[in-house]
Formats: sequence, C-alpha cells, structure tokens
Amino acid sequence: MEVDDLLEPELALWEAFPAARPIDLPGTSVRAAIIAKLLLGAQERLPGQTPGLHLSRARITGRLDLSYAEVHHPLILTQCVFEEAPVFTGARTGLVDLGASRLPGLQAADAVIGGGMRLEGCLIDGPTLFGGAHVSGTMDLSGTVVHADPAILADGLIVDRDLLCANAVIDGEIRVAGARIAGTMTLDGARVGRSGGHGLTAEGIVIDGGLSCRGGFLSYGELSLQDARVGRRCVFSGARLANPGGIALNAERLVVEGRLLIDEGFAAEGEVLLRGAHVAGSLSFAHATLANPGGHALNAPLMELGSGLRATPGFVATGQIFLDSTQVRGSVNIDGGRLSNPGGTALSMRRLGVSGRLSCSEGFSADGEIVLINARVEGNMEFHRAALSNPGGRVLALWEVITGGGIDCCEGFTAKGTLSIRGSRIAATLCFAETTIDGDLHLRGVEAASLKIGPQTALLGAVDLRHTRVGVLDDVPGQWPAHLLMNGFTYDSLEAPLPVQERLDWLAKEAYQPQPYEQLAAVYRGHGHDEAARDVLLAKQRRRRAGQRLGARLWGYLQDWTVGYGYRPFRAALWLAALLLMGMLVFTVHPPPALKPGEAPDFNAFLYALDLLLPIIGFGQETAFRPRGPQQWLAATMITAGWILATTIVAGLTRALSRQ
Repeated sequence: MEVDDLLEPELALWEAFPAARPIDLPGTSVRAAIIAKLLLGAQERLPGQTPGLHLSRARITGRLDLSYAEVHHPLILTQCVFEEAPVFTGARTGLVDLGASRLPGLQAADAVIGGGMRLEGCLIDGPTLFGGAHVSGTMDLSGTVVHADPAILADGLIVDRDLLCANAVIDGEIRVAGARIAGTMTLDGARVGRSGGHGLTAEGIVIDGGLSCRGGFLSYGELSLQDARVGRRCVFSGARLANPGGIALNAERLVVEGRLLIDEGFAAEGEVLLRGAHVAGSLSFAHATLANPGGHALNAPLMELGSGLRATPGFVATGQIFLDSTQVRGSVNIDGGRLSNPGGTALSMRRLGVSGRLSCSEGFSADGEIVLINARVEGNMEFHRAALSNPGGRVLALWEVITGGGIDCCEGFTAKGTLSIRGSRIAATLCFAETTIDGDLHLRGVEAASLKIGPQTALLGAVDLRHTRVGVLDDVPGQWPAHLLMNGFTYDSLEAPLPVQERLDWLAKEAYQPQPYEQLAAVYRGHGHDEAARDVLLAKQRRRRAGQRLGARLWGYLQDWTVGYGYRPFRAALWLAALLLMGMLVFTVHPPPALKPGEAPDFNAFLYALDLLLPIIGFGQETAFRPRGPQQWLAATMITAGWILATTIVAGLTRALSRQ
C-alpha cells in the first residue's frame, strides 16, 4: 500500500507504529485493513525501535482479519468501536489488548496469543469464540459487557497465566469447556447467562491457580463445572446463581485441590449438583441459601471431602440435602442451619462416613425427615437444642449407624414426629435429657454405653425399647410414657435403682412379659439389693396370675397368701406357728384317745400337732392317737394345710434358688 493512499488519521497511525507510540483518535475512522497491514510487516522495522500498534478511541471500519497470521507486534486498541467482529482464528500473536472497546463479536478459535489478551471493560454485542486458543499471558475480560447467546465460546482454550472476567456483563453463555488455565480464572462481580440457558459452561476445564466467582457474581441459567479440575481453591462466596426448576450449579465430579467455598451470602435458585466431587480441603456453605422447592437443593452423593463440611452459621436450604455415600475426613457441622422439605426428606445421609463428629445442633431446625442409614461417624452425633418437625412421619431415622461417641438429643431438643433409632451401635451415651418428643420414640436393637432420660424429659408418644442393650440406664422411671414396650430390653446397671415401687410401676406400663421382670431382678441382685429382687419377682408372678385360668389363679392366690410364691418364706413360718399353736391348745384341752391304750406313748399335744403339720417326718404321736368328732376335722385340716404349705414352700424355694 502506498502511503499516499492513507487518510490523515491512518497516516498518523502509520508513522507512530515503528516506535509503538500511542495515538488517540476520538471518533475518527481507521480502516481495519491498514491495521492488519501494519501488524503483518507492511512497514520496515527501524533500528533501535520496537514496533507496536497502540490506538485509542478510534472507529475501526471493515473486518480486522488476522486469521492464521503470525503477528510479532503488540496490538492495543482501547476504547475503540469495531464495525465488524475481529477475527484471530488460528493466529499467533503477542499481546492483544481491546480494553473498553465495543465489538459486535470476537473470534479467536485455535489462536496462540503469547502476551495475554485483555478485554477489560469491553461491550461485545455478539458471540466471542476462543475454541482451541492458547493465551500465554493473562486473559482479562474484567468489566466486559457481552450481548449474545452464546456470548463467549472457548472450548479447548489454553491460558498460561490468568483469565480475568471480573465485573464483566455477558448477556449469554461463556463456554470454556476443555480449556486449560495455568493461573487463576476470576469472574468476581461478573454477570453471565440468560434465564433458561447456560451461564458458564466449563466442562473438563483445568484451572491450576483457582476459580473465583465472588463479589456479586451473578449467573442466569446453568453454571457447569462438570469434570473440571481446580487448583488451590474454588470460591463462590457471595455469588448468586439463578436457574429455577433446573440445575443452578453443575459440578459433578469436580476436583478441587484446595477448599471449595460456597458461602458468605451465596444464593442459588435451582439445584446445586456436586455428585462425585472431590475436595482435598474443606467445603463451606456458611451463610449460604439454597432454594429448589420439591427437588434437591444440594445433590451431593459420593463426595469426598478431605477436611470437613461446614454449613454454619446461617445456612438455609429449601428442598432436599442429599449426601448419600459421601465420605468426610473431618467433621460435618450444620449447627444453626435451617432445612425445609415438608413431607419429604430434608437431609439424607445414607452410607455417610465421617472421621470426626456430626453436629446438627445450636438452633438447627429441619422441616422434614433426617435420614442416616448404614452411616459411620467416628465422633459424637449432636442434636442438642435442635428442632425437628415432620408431623405424622419420622423426624429422624438412625438405622444401622455406628458412632464412636454418643448421640446427644439433650438440652432443649424437640421433635414433632417419630424418632427412630434401630440396629445402631453407640460407644457412649444416648441422651434424651431435657428433651421433648411429640411422637413415638423407637429404640429397637440399639447398643449403647448408657441411656439417659432426665427429670425434664417429655415423651408424649409410645416408646419401643425392644431388644436394645445399654450398659447403664440413667433415667427417672416416672418420665416414661404410659405406652412402653420393653421385651428384650437389657441393661447392666441402674444409675438410680431405688425405690423399687417406682421400678415396678415402670414395668407395669407394658403388657405382661416375663423378661423385663427377670432383667430388673438380675440387676437388683447385681447391685446387692436381694430384697428388691424378690419384690420384683413376686410382682412378676402376680401379673402372670392375672392372665391364667381360674384354677391356676386360685392356686396362685393360695401361694401368694401363704408364702408369696416362695419369695416370702416368713409367711409360711407364721402360718405353721398359728396352726401349731391352735392344735396344741385344742389337743391339750381335749386329748385324743389312744388307738392301743396299753401300748401308746405318753401324749404330748405339741408333738402331736407338729406331727400332723409336717408330712413325711413323724414323731410317733399321729399314729398312736386317733381324734374323734370335731377334733378329727381339725386334724384333717392340719394335715392338708401341712401338705399345701410344704409343697408351696418347696416350689417357691426351688424357683428362688434357680434364679440365684
């Protein structure tokens, strides 16, 4: 091109190029072809100077097309207006700076940009394509405004330093699927996407330095980090994601080599999907709000967290929190969190593994069921001062759970609905002190070091303790409800064993079963309270008698009145002494005649009465004298009473000794 063909503004740019001198041409038109020729070597390089194109506030006419070109000079076009979208497809360039410019689009697929790309503050009215591009320096889109759908396509992009999109406004989708960024990718304060579409699509992206979407970052549509790999940390603090009824954040199989922060004012309308994510550090949802009514607010099964899960304080979720098969090295802390999924599952943690503690306490609330099945928690499980509600259903299901500590449902814990713990092993205390449960409490097949029921515990429904075993039962008998199932319930000791009548009233709350009485009696004997143990076993026989047939009941009453089923042997002594005294008096006044007067021994009223009362044993009096008339009836009565007393005493003592 001849210099004479240049317009005056273009001539000024031509002359400034060899020294890379900045030129400011407000509102003046410059042909894109002139810019391309300068960059492609139309002007010779002068010794001692470094060429470069530095133009501001000009209007670029025509298309700036550098497709597959090799550009060795920096290109700086700031605050310019482009009539057509620039094309850098397959180009190899140094620095490209289009900061604060207005473009109808941008194409840079498969480009190699060696000095970085700056689009800070740009307004882009069409799609921006970076598929397969390689940016050796920083790619800066900070403050950029892009109106297109999709807005930025960058599949396969490689950036050797940082990708900065802070405060950008991109009215369409950013696609950086498969991209590789050696530094950080920053979208702080940016706005991307359109409702019903996608905000950011970054499947398979590799970001060595970390991802930052905070400071008011706003995404409309789905934000996808599926199969992405992020170094150091991934931050969504204060971000807002909006895709109602769909997936707001898709981070399936996301790998973060540091921490994942979805906290400090983060809000999502739609599902947050973290299925199979692997986070080497901690995951934080503190002060986050997740909303997906009727669906998954957080769908995060099969996660692996290297340093704990924290969702406290101020965590709010509407919809289900789904953490099945998630493994956490460290603790899970949802203290003060508020979960809501009425009539459904609020928090699901099947097959959860936690090496620390699990805490849902200090004002934690859930409207819906909390489920832990086949879970393992090495530390305590804490629900103190929590409020759970699921009227007509279960509020908490802990089935086949193994915990290395205790389960704390104390200090103001409230539940509206059934609380079910089944087949679980608890290394420390299962505590319900200062607890209110407005529903049934099921504790079936549980093993615990101790079970605590305090004086302020309110159990308003039925309690099922069948086949549960605890080391120490620390309770207040009067606090148990009227409907109680205890068959198979075993305990090694009682924190407060006496008074025995309170314990008998406790056993009376259940329909008669022999095992609870045998269990309580064994514990009393272990405590050294033998008299209390006999009281329990006597109460057992009396309750058993109530369900027997008439004949057996009458026999039972007789055993009770006479010897207390063998557990009151002093009664037999009293009966025998009374009969002996009565017989001795009667036969002293009216001695019976001898059968053989010449051969009979001297009559002794005491030995005669004793001979009548004691079967088998004989003193020679009964066989030598034969009473007549009323004395004969008295003698028959004493013989019969003696047999009955002896039989009941032997039966009772045999039963008592067998228990010993």
